[in-house]
Amino acid sequence: MVKNKLVSMIKSGAVFAGLLLFDSCIDRIDIFTAPVSPSNFVVDGLITNAPGPYTVKLTYPIGLDESREVPKPLHAKSVTLFDNLGNSEILSETKTGVYKTETNGMRGVIGRAYHIRIETLDGRIYESIPEKITPVGEIDSLYYEFEKIITWEGVEQQGYRIYVDANAPVTDSTFIRWRFTGTYVVETMPQHHLGNSGICSPDPLPCSGWAFVDGELKEGYAYNPLTYRYEFVVGLKCTCCRCWVSPREDTPVVESTKTHENGRFNRLEVGYVPVDYYTFYEKYQVKVTQMSLSRTAYDFWLGIRQQREAISSLFNPVTGAIPGNFTEGGEVSSLQGIFHASAVDTRILYLTQNTHEIHIDVPHDRCIPSRKGPIGESCLLAFPGSITSTEQPEDWD
Repeated sequence: MVKNKLVSMIKSGAVFAGLLLFDSCIDRIDIFTAPVSPSNFVVDGLITNAPGPYTVKLTYPIGLDESREVPKPLHAKSVTLFDNLGNSEILSETKTGVYKTETNGMRGVIGRAYHIRIETLDGRIYESIPEKITPVGEIDSLYYEFEKIITWEGVEQQGYRIYVDANAPVTDSTFIRWRFTGTYVVETMPQHHLGNSGICSPDPLPCSGWAFVDGELKEGYAYNPLTYRYEFVVGLKCTCCRCWVSPREDTPVVESTKTHENGRFNRLEVGYVPVDYYTFYEKYQVKVTQMSLSRTAYDFWLGIRQQREAISSLFNPVTGAIPGNFTEGGEVSSLQGIFHASAVDTRILYLTQNTHEIHIDVPHDRCIPSRKGPIGESCLLAFPGSITSTEQPEDWD
């Protein structure tokens, strides 16, 4: 009943906006709407004073009647970055809908203003309102507290609450966001993948580097379409066994220094790390970035937070569209999403099984009771709703 009410609430609202961390340079914004015309799309972009490249991502909104979690990318004719000194750079499309500056291209500088221009294939031109990079202050400390609770279902749940002490410039117009990114590494066993029949018989994924040959699993075998046989391939390795996973950021944390004495933020909770077999398979990276915001960007992320909170409550209905910062032909555009500019300060810490006395239940394979641990699935598919990659993050220590 509760689930049905929540679905009804979402469908009755004009927009539901969630976010999912994309990488160290950008947030992925997923906008859920009623069916829209092809000219309507979502922009997700950011420039900072940290080294580039900077990313702009274009996607179609996800319709309320759609079940897919990943938005469809949008290919545009061009995406160009400008600053207020007359400099510009045309971004390169690294894959459909993802546009990036060059590594040695334009660099965000505190005090300068930036905007982007998007030209679509049908000739429409959208421009973001210029955003000035303002000072951000710094994170004084990043720390955690372990907790163990019993849920209403009687299940023990362990986790770490993440806090920061921070400072920011004191003015009437200083707005700050703390972006929480959790990343952990996992290993899976896709050679034990099951077929669609559900019968406990292995159907190894091609990416596993294994094959079911002559009634047994063999490593290093692949199907040869020329000979119609599975053959041994020298050097064949699994390409979907080890992944780095970044779960969805639950709710953006945004504040104004106007409401905090002397620009101090003490014991501000910015994230939560659940303890389970996969999150602590090796170690968990906690990364918190303090970001300066314009009033427009602050209103945008505050709107996302309010809608996220509304969806978790039956008594707070989802309200109207979240304001973006794009124009078309000099008029305010209904284009969704945002391109904004921020100064940043980042802190990182790691949690392991030795950080605190924790108990982790090791999962069992339902088809092979004697085998414990990694699931029989591609690591790229085993954690839906998260950003998953086989490439190690640059800041992984």
